[in-house]
Amino acid sequence: MKQQTPSVIKYGDIEVPLLIRHWKRRLEMVPYFRTDLLKTGQCWRDAPTSWNVKGYTEHYVQLDDGPIPVGVMIAREQRDAEARMALCTDLTLGALRLISPDLILVDPEPPLAEILAELYTANGCRWSGLPDAIAVFPDGRVAMREAKVAHKDRLNPNQHSFAQVARHVIGAKLDLAVVEWGYETSH
Repeated sequence: MKQQTPSVIKYGDIEVPLLIRHWKRRLEMVPYFRTDLLKTGQCWRDAPTSWNVKGYTEHYVQLDDGPIPVGVMIAREQRDAEARMALCTDLTLGALRLISPDLILVDPEPPLAEILAELYTANGCRWSGLPDAIAVFPDGRVAMREAKVAHKDRLNPNQHSFAQVARHVIGAKLDLAVVEWGYETSH
């Protein structure tokens, strides 16, 4: 996997690193994986799929053994960087679900459970704008990564607002960045 030195992007009201990842995405869409139908301990790949989930669409990273959420790829990077816990966030139909780097639906454990509860409350009891991956490191740092498909996605107002909330709640321990991916495609 090629990786480049980060540039910066405005996220919330400050500049943060823009991390470039050359992860493949499929040109054609694949059915949406219905994480809302999974229970804790089940594998993301076992989720039923649907072409029509209330307007939801998703670009998945294409690996040799099939597609996976980009948040899982980011969580794997964070785990490999020695995070105590690193998870992909999923907000299908507005409810938060967390997916491990091994594609298993999990419940948050302390201290992540408390951090998420504080963020939810500070964000007006909404998950709107929550980044695609979150990790907690041994030094207390909380890494949050928002993923954007190259040449397709942009940060939206809810994401900018959430970034400001996260900075207020987490303070100097927040490690916020944007991951731009999908420059390479597969068919």
